[in-house]
Amino acid sequence: MALKSFGPSIYESLARAMTETFSGLHPMELTPEKTADMAVAWALVLIKTALPVTAVLLAVGVAVGLVQSGMAFSFKPIIPDFNKVNPAQGFSRIFSLRTVVELVKSLMKLGVISYVAYADAGALIPAMPNLMQSNPAAGVAEIASRAVNGLQRIGAALVALGILDYGYQYWEFRKSLRMTKQEVKQEHKQQEGSPEVKQKRRQRARELARRRKALKDVPMADVVVTNPTHFAVAIKYEAGADSAPKVIAKGADLLAQRIKVIAKQSSVPMVENRPLARTLYATVDVGKTVPPELYQAVAEVLAFVYNLRRDKRRKR
Repeated sequence: MALKSFGPSIYESLARAMTETFSGLHPMELTPEKTADMAVAWALVLIKTALPVTAVLLAVGVAVGLVQSGMAFSFKPIIPDFNKVNPAQGFSRIFSLRTVVELVKSLMKLGVISYVAYADAGALIPAMPNLMQSNPAAGVAEIASRAVNGLQRIGAALVALGILDYGYQYWEFRKSLRMTKQEVKQEHKQQEGSPEVKQKRRQRARELARRRKALKDVPMADVVVTNPTHFAVAIKYEAGADSAPKVIAKGADLLAQRIKVIAKQSSVPMVENRPLARTLYATVDVGKTVPPELYQAVAEVLAFVYNLRRDKRRKR
């Protein structure tokens, strides 16, 4: 389109420069100085004739870049990068899917250009005898017109390919932004916490809830067996209702001290029995009955507590 618009003025400028040059060659002696002057003059003519088309191409390139990526300037592409000459990475780029896609696009462009050029050349061949018999100006004008029309068809085809390529590049870019399943899982873990951590949190919450409930049940205990400082186990037994004595609360260290404070406030007897306290804490969960092998030891503690209560009632 630029050639078609600026073609007449380019033709006139070149024709005028050629006429002036060739008409002045006969009487002029070609010295190095005059040859240099002619070279400079012709350089200026060529710059003047090429500048309009070059400016259009530059403007189109800048406009397309702005449409694709916006007002983004970066010197990164021209910064030396030794990874670009790394043979290993070079082979990975050569045999990558992107390289195959770029090769297919290049073959499509080459095919389009070749087809249009072949079609124009095929249409020009029958007209060659007539062009050879016409005057040079008419022949050149006809060939130039056909060439410009062919370039316009090539340009239109490349624009269509460019639109398809832009759609593919946009799709590929969007696809590259998507996370893999593993990345989605990792992000979910970071936001919600890993299942293992959540399971431990729930287990810890249940444990705290059981401990709170156990502390509430301490006042109903028959006896608290202590270590005396590290462990405390509250035991309750209802004859006829329970098949065996039951552990209704237990704790170690600070929780053991809390159980003993509540027991003291509630007037629950405390008996120091280090082996029994350690064994009950380690083997019996809260809400469970004591195992048969501990019946004798627990029965002795309960009997001792019942005797104390009986003696207190008699003294009253």
